Amino acid sequence: MGRLSAAEEAMRSARPGDKLTFVVVTGDPAETGRLARLRIIDLIACLRRVVAPEELQRPRIVFDDTGTVPAAIGWDPVDDSTEVAIRAHDGLIVARADGRGAGHAVADRGAHEGGRPRDGANPGRPTGER
Repeated sequence: MGRLSAAEEAMRSARPGDKLTFVVVTGDPAETGRLARLRIIDLIACLRRVVAPEELQRPRIVFDDTGTVPAAIGWDPVDDSTEVAIRAHDGLIVARADGRGAGHAVADRGAHEGGRPRDGANPGRPTGER
């Protein structure tokens, strides 16, 4: 939740045709989670008033109050500063990064690798480092 601007960075880095899903996690779903929902809903309403529908990207946004999605990709526990990104191709994780700029790193990696799986699929810090 601490850096919702990371979603914007990932969208700018995505290639045409990429399907984007953003998972919003927080250590305090009751308060911070509700504020995140309000902030994102307000932003989408503003964008719909000024951007033509065919030009507005349509990413999927998931509010994960329980941390299920990060746990599924091997990232547990999560807090308000968690920033993890993966790139999937044909149902396989082909790139993974964490920390500031993670979304850009996996988008960039996919462009260079052509979306093919490779060993050590983390273009950022090694998975074990946090």
